[in-house]
Amino acid sequence: MTFPDGTGGGPPPADDPPTTRLKPIGPDTRPPGEPAYGTYGGPAPGAYGTAGGTADGTGTDTGTGTGTGTGTGFPAPPGGGARPRRRGLRTALLLVAAVLAGALGGVTYGYHEQAGEPPTPLPPLNQPGLAHPRKPLPADEVPEPLSAAQDRRVKTDGDLRELLVSRPDGTTDAELGYGGEGWLAPYEVAADSGAADGLLGFMLEHGLRRTAFTSWQEEGATTTSVVMVHLFQFRNDATAGSVDYLEAQQTYSSIGVDGRVRSVPLEGSANGRAYFPDTPFEEAGLPPLYQAIALARRGDIVVEIYWIDGAPVEEKDLTRLAERQLERL
Repeated sequence: MTFPDGTGGGPPPADDPPTTRLKPIGPDTRPPGEPAYGTYGGPAPGAYGTAGGTADGTGTDTGTGTGTGTGTGFPAPPGGGARPRRRGLRTALLLVAAVLAGALGGVTYGYHEQAGEPPTPLPPLNQPGLAHPRKPLPADEVPEPLSAAQDRRVKTDGDLRELLVSRPDGTTDAELGYGGEGWLAPYEVAADSGAADGLLGFMLEHGLRRTAFTSWQEEGATTTSVVMVHLFQFRNDATAGSVDYLEAQQTYSSIGVDGRVRSVPLEGSANGRAYFPDTPFEEAGLPPLYQAIALARRGDIVVEIYWIDGAPVEEKDLTRLAERQLERL
């Protein structure tokens, strides 16, 4: 059996090596859009004429003409019919390369020029000539120091005990073991707390500067009340110790045995509050003791007032005392 392209069918001879049966396929020269022809098992190139025509190119009205191998078919394409290469992408790449080369060259040239310049000397660190004024001012031209209304430290850097609220008439010194008024060392402040080591470390770490206090007691008809006022002054340099201490004390005072403790704000202070626990402190052999606390801050000073009484503390009494202390600061 022989195919139209001249190749024979059937299995090849056994002694025929496989490579001798491979026939190279020439380039495809058919017009665009036409089906493949001249492949294995198909008609020979040029076997078909035009659509509906015979092999010799003449048309029929049936459109079923077949070729016999003598038809002319389509003419061969003209020589040199390769598609022209697109230059747009190549031009863009060349432009990008030129821009990058220009930028790199500019940076290199600038660095080379700067490296060749002598180093610019830096000004000396010590410049006494910048002091102002160069000469002391005459005595009549020296400005007045700031007043306490303009600089709060003018008042708070003095004797802190003078800023303590005055005790009410008819009261006596409270029996606290260290007097009724004066200075307190940090360890004395921490000694009365339930966690002396923790409170002492906290105050020293947050820059406690000094503590002034006053206290008094008042004998009532049925009970005795004790009031203690503390002014804690912090350095507020490396850390805002007064802010941290106030927040810690307010958090501790706002939680009681029965949950949240009732509190009211203090007038004249953006962050001051007074706390009134409902549950009294009870100990064997002693009557129940009620406690109220006022906490506020003015600059680097924290105000801390404890009011202990055998009856529930009146809200107006504690808030009025705390507001008086804030006014003195």
